[in-house]
Amino acid sequence: MKTMRNDLSNKSRTRRLRVGLALAAPTLFAAVPWAISEASANETRFVRPAFAVEASGAAESAKIVQTAAQTPISSENGARLGAARPKAGERSKGGRLAEELENLPNLGVRAVDEGEVEHAPHGAALFEVMPGAAKFADLKKNPILAKPVAEEVVDGYQVATYQVPTLPDTTIQIVGIDGVVEAIMINLSEPRTEADARKVFAEEIKDSRPILVPDEIGNFREVFPEKGVAFVLEKGDNPAIPSDRVVQIVAETVKAEYFILRAEQELKTSLKNARDDAEHALLHEKNSPGAHWILAKTHLAVGDFANARRHIFQAIKMNDSMAQFHLTLIDALVQSGEIDAASRYMEAVEDAFDEHPLYQIEGLLLGSALKREAAEPDYDGAISLGQSALKKLKTIGESNATADVVEAGKALEMRANLAVALAVARKSWKDASDQEKAFEWLEAADAIAKEIDAARGEKSDLASARLEVWRTGLAVGLELPDAPQLDQYARELRSTVDKYLAKTLDEVSAASARWTAGQALANAAKIFEARKDYQQAIISGRKALEYLEVALQFRPETDRAIVGLLNARLGADFLNGLKNAKEASAHFAEADALFQKIENDVRPKEAAEIGAQLAAVGALYWKSGKKDDGVAMLKRSVAVLARAVEAGVVDKTALYVPYANLATMSKALKNAADAAKYAKLAEACSPKK
Repeated sequence: MKTMRNDLSNKSRTRRLRVGLALAAPTLFAAVPWAISEASANETRFVRPAFAVEASGAAESAKIVQTAAQTPISSENGARLGAARPKAGERSKGGRLAEELENLPNLGVRAVDEGEVEHAPHGAALFEVMPGAAKFADLKKNPILAKPVAEEVVDGYQVATYQVPTLPDTTIQIVGIDGVVEAIMINLSEPRTEADARKVFAEEIKDSRPILVPDEIGNFREVFPEKGVAFVLEKGDNPAIPSDRVVQIVAETVKAEYFILRAEQELKTSLKNARDDAEHALLHEKNSPGAHWILAKTHLAVGDFANARRHIFQAIKMNDSMAQFHLTLIDALVQSGEIDAASRYMEAVEDAFDEHPLYQIEGLLLGSALKREAAEPDYDGAISLGQSALKKLKTIGESNATADVVEAGKALEMRANLAVALAVARKSWKDASDQEKAFEWLEAADAIAKEIDAARGEKSDLASARLEVWRTGLAVGLELPDAPQLDQYARELRSTVDKYLAKTLDEVSAASARWTAGQALANAAKIFEARKDYQQAIISGRKALEYLEVALQFRPETDRAIVGLLNARLGADFLNGLKNAKEASAHFAEADALFQKIENDVRPKEAAEIGAQLAAVGALYWKSGKKDDGVAMLKRSVAVLARAVEAGVVDKTALYVPYANLATMSKALKNAADAAKYAKLAEACSPKK
């Protein structure tokens, strides 16, 4: 076995500098070290052989005359996502918990009842007959359709069959239900090219993005959701891949499930299109849990946690049998910092993930995040769950999985490698070189991200998958700031994101990319500052602000904390590094104004960092001669830090330096009472205690 590469310098092996709160207590070394070997990394790689996808149950004949009982046709998944159906028998544990969700502490979620929406049908019309709008009885008044060659009732559907002189050997069936036309089916005498079929509804479908949907009798339909138009396609040589020849043309009532199916596909190519399709689906079916789920995903992508949680709660209330709904709620809780609530919900619904291996893997990765981000992190547990996810992915890769499963597996494999990388970097090891192996997990994730980008191609409006690798890499860099890879991460990120933002028209995906890039470069600024490379710290910090200030329009007010912290750091970098007091003062003023606005509402973890930054700025103000400003900033610092101490995020020793500085400042200002008070408080928080 070859020796594992070690890309870090000798200097970084001895100088275990971690970039974080200056006053945070050091992480304890594990009693029993967990060693990562090259063998274990290789053994958990996702194997992706070339797949020959087979389909079963295809219809024997390519020529189809559908009966009314087979109308409308949609995929099983689209129907499950689209319909809020009554559930028989006992409610699942997840469903019962969903009903009680409003009572869970710290969630702030309430179901919102959607009002009735009047939405006129606007599908395609043939012979001036529009499904969903035309009355079946009025067909007799249509000069072309007045005399059907046959009329019958099949399973409650009215069916009128026509032979049109202008279309010899072509049968047209019009199907109605409850007196309204439901569908028009043109059964071609022989297969026609897809281009010929398009001419029938050329104007209606010219701007519609079609999707391929397998129907209930083994054929594929090319569906144009906006107009309810579908082409039933002749089987190809491979049963899973239809030909481009059409055997039937259908115009039917516009259906929510087709928008949902397309939106689900578009989550992998365009968040804006996915959002728009989900909103469109709700116009046609207000009780569409799948539409609410997709809207939750798109809101979550831009950090709009309130709307994300509102929509996913609606989806679960409507249909609690869908594992992906529960996974999305857990993800939303994790991203909004509700780790305890996410853990409780995970425990209640994890049995639901047995529905499919991919859901199990998603659950493992969310579990890894919960262990890593807990108030008392369990990095061993986070690493173990990440590796378990990789082992399950390997099993899927060795099976005859479909192309969609393989594609989803790639994204999960990248995430699993990133999850392990971050946990490895944050854990303290007996052998320092074990921590540095986080970069090997990052390299594995980067290789997969490149595959994902190549598979997406030009059709995708999403940012590069490598953006997540760079964000995680720069988070890893907070623990290993001397690593040479970090410089390249920052450069590639800035270049790639700027090129992407210059060309994309997808404002939702762009907002997500801006936030991700801004977070990553905020960490890059910390890393360069730790190296005392103030020029690069300022470059990264300013670019981070550029991204974040645009993305913040979608996010909660408390997320502005990162902007305040960046301005505080930039002020210190300009003052300490470049001796530019004017620029420093401007950034300090920006930070101070923002902190005053949000510091009472931020989460405890952010309060710890804000308090530390306020203390640093207060000391700089004092040093520069702004005595009163320095004292005021230190007083606010201890107030904010006290909240973090009370929540258990940092030890009370975090207050020692600010209190000691306040004692010194008060003494210098001849305020003996305050000097004595702060000296006593500092003594109570002394590390020696």
